[in-house]
Amino acid sequence: MLELTIGIVGSTGVVGQTALEILHDDFPGFKVKNLKLYASKSSAGKKVSFKNKKITIEEITLTSILECDAVLFASDATISAEYIPKLAEKGILCIDKSSAFRTHPNVPLVVPEVNGELLNKNFLKKFPVVASPNCCTIPLVMVLKPILENFGIKKVILSTYQSVSGAGKPGIDTLLEESKNFFNQQDLTSTSSNIFPKSIAFNVFPYVAGILENGDTDEESKIIAETRKILANENFPISATSVRVPTLVGHGESVTLELEKSFEISEIKEKLQKFPGLLVIDGTAIHDDELQQYGQFVTPRECHGKDEVFVSRIRKVSVFENGLSLWLVSDNLRKGAALNAIQVINTCAINGTIQAILNK
Repeated sequence: MLELTIGIVGSTGVVGQTALEILHDDFPGFKVKNLKLYASKSSAGKKVSFKNKKITIEEITLTSILECDAVLFASDATISAEYIPKLAEKGILCIDKSSAFRTHPNVPLVVPEVNGELLNKNFLKKFPVVASPNCCTIPLVMVLKPILENFGIKKVILSTYQSVSGAGKPGIDTLLEESKNFFNQQDLTSTSSNIFPKSIAFNVFPYVAGILENGDTDEESKIIAETRKILANENFPISATSVRVPTLVGHGESVTLELEKSFEISEIKEKLQKFPGLLVIDGTAIHDDELQQYGQFVTPRECHGKDEVFVSRIRKVSVFENGLSLWLVSDNLRKGAALNAIQVINTCAINGTIQAILNK
């Protein structure tokens, strides 16, 4: 098994902390020989436990980070833009969770279960950078892929219901503080938070990131553009509305599709259930214990800490000739972020890409 020195930039954030938790387990393609953690100057010097060791968090410097074999960037896009080109030039695999390289023509945007074939040494040896998609795009394309391949898709209408952890720890802190204030009978009609435009406690709003000139939010624009890039169809017909909801972790998505071919619901469930990383829980779960655990559908709270993308409420709808609607949830910090990035490293270790990059 390949032994790697792994770096995490943004190690004190919610995605970085989730990556640290996931890396406690060895993956089929690699195990962690050394772990280097990077964060802001205010966190440098703090110690973190990892596999019975104490690791000191460092302030990021090029000299230190060049000691890594692969680096997960779970930080601001400006940090990624500053350091990733320099590391790539030195033959270090970089997996970026920010939006800095998602639209770059020479950087693959990868969900390993969907388009993992892009993680090949011939391509990445030239510029060893992989972008990890938006936390809503990842579970969405995992559901769309088997449907597209088997039934064709004419259009997708998407609504997302995104937890506050999508805005990082400040988002979580804001919801908890506002909830406490609500029960203390304080006025929440206005908010002093710099994280959200309006109070989020016991509220929802159709605003995730800024609103663009065309009326879409930045989040909606990202989901649309990234879905098209991953599915290799720049005209893929998709519309998205992103909603922030007062849950801590876990994103939900309501998806309505018009398919090219007629179908039976049993066929849809079969194709989804066979796709790696998906788990169908819709009153007819394959395993009785899953049905007993989740019932007819799965909520964001129930997917917290889980790696799977859960699919529920699968049904025909009459608004289209071949109309299909479904509900999906996933842990936005795991498969929506840290896990997907680590799976990229694992795939590159299994197929020899990391070895080719390091030996170039």
